[in-house]
Amino acid sequence: MPTYELPTFLNEPPAPVELVSKLARVEHDGARILLRCYTLRYTPVIANYYGTNVETIFEAPTAGMPATIWLDFCTDSIIRIRYARGEAVTDAQTPMIVGSFDGISPDVQPHDQGVTLRTARLRLEVIGEPFQISIYDLADKLIWQTKAIDIEGLRRPEFQWNPQEQRWIFLHRYAYPLGSIDHGDRQQAFFSLDLCHDEHIYGFGESYGRLDKRETYQTLWNQEGFGNASPASYKRIPFYMSTRGYGLFIHSGNAIRCRVGDLEHTALSTIVDDMTALDLYFIYGETLKDILPQYTAITGKPALPPLWSFGLWMGRISYNRQTQVEAIAAQLREHAIPCDVIHIDTDWYKNDWECDLEFCSDKFPDPGGMMARLRAQGFRVCLWQWPNIVITSAMFAEARAGGYLATRANGQPYLFPGFQPDAGFIDYSNPAAVEWIKDKFRKLFDLGVAAIKVDFGEGAPPDARYHNGQSAAMHNLYPLLYGGAIFDVTKERYGEDNTLIWARSAWAGSQRYPIHWSGDGVARYEDLACVLRAMLSFGMSGFPFYSHDIGGFSGLPSPDLYVRWAQLAFFGSHVRAHGTPPREPWAYGEQAEAIFRQYAELRYRLLPYIYSEAVASTQSSLPMARPLVLEYPDDPTCYTIEDQYMFGTALMIAPILDETGRRRVYLPQGDWYDYRTKAKLAGGRWISVQCALDEMPIYVRAGSIIPYAPLAQTTDALSYDPLRVEVYVGDSDGEYTVTRADKSRIDIRARLRDARIVVTADGTPGAVDVQVYGEA
Repeated sequence: MPTYELPTFLNEPPAPVELVSKLARVEHDGARILLRCYTLRYTPVIANYYGTNVETIFEAPTAGMPATIWLDFCTDSIIRIRYARGEAVTDAQTPMIVGSFDGISPDVQPHDQGVTLRTARLRLEVIGEPFQISIYDLADKLIWQTKAIDIEGLRRPEFQWNPQEQRWIFLHRYAYPLGSIDHGDRQQAFFSLDLCHDEHIYGFGESYGRLDKRETYQTLWNQEGFGNASPASYKRIPFYMSTRGYGLFIHSGNAIRCRVGDLEHTALSTIVDDMTALDLYFIYGETLKDILPQYTAITGKPALPPLWSFGLWMGRISYNRQTQVEAIAAQLREHAIPCDVIHIDTDWYKNDWECDLEFCSDKFPDPGGMMARLRAQGFRVCLWQWPNIVITSAMFAEARAGGYLATRANGQPYLFPGFQPDAGFIDYSNPAAVEWIKDKFRKLFDLGVAAIKVDFGEGAPPDARYHNGQSAAMHNLYPLLYGGAIFDVTKERYGEDNTLIWARSAWAGSQRYPIHWSGDGVARYEDLACVLRAMLSFGMSGFPFYSHDIGGFSGLPSPDLYVRWAQLAFFGSHVRAHGTPPREPWAYGEQAEAIFRQYAELRYRLLPYIYSEAVASTQSSLPMARPLVLEYPDDPTCYTIEDQYMFGTALMIAPILDETGRRRVYLPQGDWYDYRTKAKLAGGRWISVQCALDEMPIYVRAGSIIPYAPLAQTTDALSYDPLRVEVYVGDSDGEYTVTRADKSRIDIRARLRDARIVVTADGTPGAVDVQVYGEA
């Protein structure tokens, strides 16, 4: 009979572990502190205790290999913490890290119990035995603490029964302290931190599940999600933030597993596979907003997509004829659906999916002419491709001859099944391969292509051989290299201000190469909440920009689902209709088309606000769609709200996520305005709303200023004359800076003066239409 006990910490057959037990000595060299440590070697076993199989120990520990912990004080609030077995700690260089720090020299105060290290913002306590690191802020609030090898509550006087196996059973089987395994072909490094009862955890990249990651098991390993309701996802990021006041970046491309209180409810434990070293960046911040820009200072600031990318993208899988593409463009203008991008998916090649980066002359006899005509109408063209090269393609033979493909141990191309014949895949760690593929894209840009869809990328096999060596890290690092190469060649052609990709997979650092979308959702209401949670979680991981396919990628949505999905999408950073045909709004009936047009027009009129918020997001590293906890960190109600969000600084969006048209909305503290009725509402409470299909719950934070442009069918025609300004009166003066694509600014201020509202706008190119809601 099978048994159903909870898994152990590693959930694998027990192996000897070495745990850091005692501080031997401290070495200080400027910004660098070396902690030389002793370890104890334990040999866990599985034993039956009264009918329950548990991991325990019976033998006393022996001395393990000495360990070194290397602390680099990068800034007053960023500490790099590295651990390794032995005397040497490697200085790992990866493409994730682009930031550098001069470092600061902490104040070092040795004492009988260990050593105290101070910066202008933090106090770090190292307790010598049992070894433990604790970090406090200047108010002596405990921010971050490692689990020690011994347990205070289980220590008893020597004359009392005090076996070590009891201590192991009661904690260590679920939360190992800092240490590692190096046993046979198995290598793992791990550590555990205290998890407070009222602590909330956010991040880890794209996640379709709950926003607050407490009580979850996070596997940081990119994989095909096959939908937007799966625990698997395309964009896992080894970074998270805690309401306790810190963020942690796990600097590794290896498979990482984080037990966020799901086994031991008082511990957040991390396991890094296939290595015996750790490389962590601790980031202190008084609020979550303080932490995100410090994280991107390490892994790279997010780039700003061009203005045109914030318009509507229209696609399906797949437009496959030049005549069809131009007909769709004409229909978009005939139906007065504002749109900026036509996306051509998998079938612009001779054979669908057989990516050779060449237009099929039968399907597209004049691609350059087509793109020129579309460009004259205000459209840009995005093209699909992927890194897989099928063996029947001439491009495969070229790549094989040039050594541009990942290989097996015998030097032959690593082949795996695709949608068509077997395929190899481009080794984006090879500079020669990158330059070869870039030249293919240059030819497409010569034809007028504006952007490349960077599809797939999450499936690079860890057992393949790459130019930079066989590495378990390449699976997760591959999307960073892949997206970066195509982003760079696009920037080479179009310049820094006009560059983006449309990517499915990502890893830490990929925020430098926007934009990313949610992958292949299913046309059902259940997926709506999932993509919303993924957008918010991804934003809490350093990525300001995110999108998803209106209607879901797979299946045929009902007209009402199509509308509700569109309403959510139009209040994201980027918006695309895409999937199995049709996805054009007129295919869903007159009512759906009219509502789609209504929200598309609203988005285009809001472009001065949307683009200005995007500019601010790249400067602050805050997401455009931000969870309420990010804006209201002192409101506990906001900690777990995951079905409404702030879109920029002024608008709160509460999308309808099911067929009922009903939902509850939380209004945080302060005053709010119903965007549709302009009624003023008191915050700090829940309200119930009922919405017709053409209605969506939108609220404006009191004190906000929202700029609008005249309606245009394309961003090429975007005008700031006349500029409409809506002022939503609050308790104090308001201001808003409109940033235009040419970097010019319009500064708007609303001042409360003697029961009057005085509105000024500096830098406007023409007329200004001011509308004030509320009273001074």
